[in-house]
Amino acid sequence: MLKIFFSSLLAVAVLLVGGPANAAKVETAGGASSYGQPDQLSVASGVTAMTSRPDGTGYWIATSDGSVLNFGAASHFGDMSAVTLNKPLVGMASTATGNGYWLVASDGGIFSFGDASFYGSTGALVLNSPIVDMAASATGAGYWLVAADGGVFSFGDAAFYGSTGNLVLNRPIVGMLSTKSSLGYWLLADDGGIFTFGDAGFYGSGPGRGFRDPFAGMIPTVDGNGYSLVHSNGQITAFGSSTLAKAATCDSWPVSDMSVSGVGAVLLRTSAEVPSDPPSKYSAALDAAYIQKLISHSQACQSYQPPQLQSLASPLLEPVKTSGYGWRRHPVWGDLAIHNGVDFIGPNRTSGGAALAVASGTVVAVTDLTAYGTTVIVDHGGQVASVYGHLKSSEVEPGQEVEVGASLGFVGSTGVSTGAHLHMELWLNGATVDPLLYLVMP
Repeated sequence: MLKIFFSSLLAVAVLLVGGPANAAKVETAGGASSYGQPDQLSVASGVTAMTSRPDGTGYWIATSDGSVLNFGAASHFGDMSAVTLNKPLVGMASTATGNGYWLVASDGGIFSFGDASFYGSTGALVLNSPIVDMAASATGAGYWLVAADGGVFSFGDAAFYGSTGNLVLNRPIVGMLSTKSSLGYWLLADDGGIFTFGDAGFYGSGPGRGFRDPFAGMIPTVDGNGYSLVHSNGQITAFGSSTLAKAATCDSWPVSDMSVSGVGAVLLRTSAEVPSDPPSKYSAALDAAYIQKLISHSQACQSYQPPQLQSLASPLLEPVKTSGYGWRRHPVWGDLAIHNGVDFIGPNRTSGGAALAVASGTVVAVTDLTAYGTTVIVDHGGQVASVYGHLKSSEVEPGQEVEVGASLGFVGSTGVSTGAHLHMELWLNGATVDPLLYLVMP
């Protein structure tokens, strides 16, 4: 009989990637000033949005449960922390004076504070897609809401100029930006696709420049004749008259929101969300997507330098391969699925002892995943990374430097596993390859 071990059926996702789950931090670009960082306790429910005072002297950060944190000269005018929301907050916008702000929930519910007036909401409507962002008009007497399908809803003096609600989009909308005159707006898809309406000019897009990485938002220009697109890895690319640009940063936390701040911009980074669905045949793919996100963001500032064939050390002292790289019938779920790595045990069907670093590097993450179980990810530089899954325990911490052959943890059977073994993956340039091509096996 096949014996299946599920290490964590209920609490399967404890994140230990150099910062706590739901953590957040502020990064500056283009000469903007930082006025402080959110503390872990204040953002325990998860950070979802930020906006700045128009003069760039402070900013606000909102959490999904409606709390608002203020920094610098940005005063606190109230929040929804004492109320149980129907849907989580997803966006916020400042008034033209900087003496108030709006909060918007994913159902389009609007909450106004300070000198921000209420002009309407979609809270009573049944939406085809959730609201993802909002933008205020230049007068502050109106605002737009945009849904993930590009549906636009206008209130107050914010006029409707069109939407993509009737189109079938390749990628979801993630951001909205009003023109300087408020007589038009841009919509941004997460692949960098740009949609223009009203007097919003088209100055270029992410796919038009060949970018494949996700985008998080837009920053306007002073003259209204351009914009900068913010990549989730922290890179900022200028279009039109914009001069705001920034190289990508090697940081495992993706950028989730941003705001113009004086002559530059402030970027909000939040810890990547760990997959937490119950174990299923989809768990391995969800875990792999999470691992890919961690690796790609951690290596965003690196240049690709592939290793030589058979140049990496063995991940076990005496490894015995039990399952290779590629398509296979899953030993638990029984369906055909991609196996992103190679499984090893020790001689005479022993566990194999300690998992060993195949090259020197830095520990990116130590995390508990649904399918992979206790997992260690090591960055070796040059966009080369290795992954070690199903560990019984870990002996390293995020940020720790390790040498080739260093013990990372003991082989186990955590996650979705049929017995003690090491699942080892090799990632090159953001994708998995067959590790056996690069390992020197004893």
